[in-house]
Amino acid sequence: MVRSRVFIDFSEGGEPLGRVIFELYNDSAPKASENFRALCTGEKGRTSSDVPLYYKDSIIHRSIKDFMIQGGDFTKGNGTGGESIYGGMFADEDLIRPLDSEALLCMANRGPDTNGSQFFITLRPCPHLNGKHVVFGRVLRGYDEVVQKIAEVPVDGKDRPLTPVVIHNCGELELKKPPVPLESEPESLKEEKPRKSRRRSRYSRSTSRSSDGESDSSNNRHRRKKSKRKHRNDGNEDSIEKKEAKLNFRGETEEEYDARLEREENERLAADRKIQLERMKEKYDAESQTQDGVRFKGRGRMKYIDPDVRFR
Repeated sequence: MVRSRVFIDFSEGGEPLGRVIFELYNDSAPKASENFRALCTGEKGRTSSDVPLYYKDSIIHRSIKDFMIQGGDFTKGNGTGGESIYGGMFADEDLIRPLDSEALLCMANRGPDTNGSQFFITLRPCPHLNGKHVVFGRVLRGYDEVVQKIAEVPVDGKDRPLTPVVIHNCGELELKKPPVPLESEPESLKEEKPRKSRRRSRYSRSTSRSSDGESDSSNNRHRRKKSKRKHRNDGNEDSIEKKEAKLNFRGETEEEYDARLEREENERLAADRKIQLERMKEKYDAESQTQDGVRFKGRGRMKYIDPDVRFR
């Protein structure tokens, strides 16, 4: 399953801070991911109180340095409001995934099964929140450049930024789709083209027979038209090549961008696999350790007694 990607553009006091791109875990937390994605696009309309279901123009209402930043309250803006696209609160999903690193995107709540629209981004590992908050995404780009800047904004006694940090734009990023093939021309048009060309050739032959002087002038005109046509074609080819070589803001072509996305996805899968193997190893090591020097080794759980411990 291809994971969705969304973006949020932040500003501080009217000055743009930059863009943060998130990857959503719609494979393990589909409801929370879809809720966040739709609130970034604003496609679900308005709430029952006629407020847009949209993160745009909402604020970061809580910021605790070296812990997290929190936003998503687009109804009240103080941490007591917000609403999901499902018409209220919705249940927790995937509480197994730990909050074991920075740059994780998590649902804020007031207890079990009270997820709405508020979210927070971790600034460090938060093991004390494991099993209490749904982790449904991570920051792909913009953590050091934008999120850390937001964390540095001075706050008041209630951890509210003194300068408003606003979401001034947000939406969804889509992978480039293959171009749609052009429909073939109707056969009637294909038949008309050679007829027109034959008419032109007959006319040119008739004019060439009229006089030598007229034929020379027509040949010259034909050469000029041909050179102009060639010049136009060369210009079109140059423009096409420029369009094909159009670079994004990172200096990448579209093919390089797609390749990089695929490479990042493979790296993410490899990292997840590595973390899973490490957890399995820790679990096995913990189970294999016993008291009195007795351990069970091997597939058949053969009993091994350490003589130094047993007969000391």
